[in-house]
Amino acid sequence: MLDAILRDVGSVFRATFLSGDLTAIAIAAGAVLIAAAMMRRTTQIGSMTLLSLVIFAIGGYVRGYLGGAATTSDAVAGRAAGQLEASWLRFSNMEAGTLLAYFLAFMAAILILFGVKLVLSRG
Repeated sequence: MLDAILRDVGSVFRATFLSGDLTAIAIAAGAVLIAAAMMRRTTQIGSMTLLSLVIFAIGGYVRGYLGGAATTSDAVAGRAAGQLEASWLRFSNMEAGTLLAYFLAFMAAILILFGVKLVLSRG
């Protein structure tokens, strides 16, 4: 069981932070950087991980929204609603193991950056 969780975390980490999609990498890195910069103590890791996942989800929504071109306000509203529905469906179809893997992958990235921040602030 632990082996499967670690495999899932590794695959999510590779797909999120090491993929060839530079926009997705920038969104994920920005979410992790914001959370690590806001974090004051290591006891805040759970809430900061949740914050970075919410920022990552909002960034993905905005990316999907800005992906298409629309000329009228009705088309813009329709695209916003369609993108929101698609994002919600993608989230609701995720398995619990995948959600846990995202949480652990973002947590590890935040802890690494927070550790670097602590080392640099003491120097």
